[in-house]
Amino acid sequence: MKEFKNNWFIQLKVWLRALVRDPKQFFRYRDKFQCSFCGYRGYFVTARRGYIHGPFRCPNCESRPRDRNIALFFQKNALSFDGKNILHIAPEWPLFRQLKAEGGYVGGDIQKRRNANSIVDITSINFDANHFDFLICNHVMEHVQDDKKAMGECYRVLKNGGIAIFSVPLSGKSETWEPPVGMSVPEIEGIVGWDHKRYYGYDFADKLEKFGFKVEIFRITEAEAKRHGIGSGDINDEIFIAKK
Repeated sequence: MKEFKNNWFIQLKVWLRALVRDPKQFFRYRDKFQCSFCGYRGYFVTARRGYIHGPFRCPNCESRPRDRNIALFFQKNALSFDGKNILHIAPEWPLFRQLKAEGGYVGGDIQKRRNANSIVDITSINFDANHFDFLICNHVMEHVQDDKKAMGECYRVLKNGGIAIFSVPLSGKSETWEPPVGMSVPEIEGIVGWDHKRYYGYDFADKLEKFGFKVEIFRITEAEAKRHGIGSGDINDEIFIAKK
């Protein structure tokens, strides 16, 4: 997104954490990757102990595969945020750092965090209708109990002609899996992951369209995934581009 700049403090923090979490990664054969977010080229770090996730986090900006997917969408569509109102739900550090200086940027979370500048509940967004030009919701909806209410709120606060960018973990199936009534939280999380409420299928696009969005799916290529350190398991993490 921006011209490459060495972030030495972040690199030191990330590599020290990597040394503790998975020291063996420094002795394995590794490929180098290009971060689509900050432009860094070199080795990425694994997500946690073991190599199950392969190259995961850029050491220069802390971007994850899901962040680099969005960066590729920004680049390919030459999006500019200058003078725009932007709502970023549960901000990730890489994008928060780059956008927080924008006058119309709202990095909103349901609780106070260092990488947020506003308290925002996605099921009851405290802004007027038709306020934002862009809305970014990256791996949030799977944590929201009432996702329908959240989708309606996202549509309400987006301007006509605005763009909402959604991503969620996808099962690869056509239909979303919703837990049956009475299933315990541990049982649900054993299937869908910690704090997740459901496992979305490709009908996520249909769910958004019921609220008035026009949805297209942005997909990266195998070559792009390989170049930017996005593992094969993340290629199905497509981005849903919802326009009002």
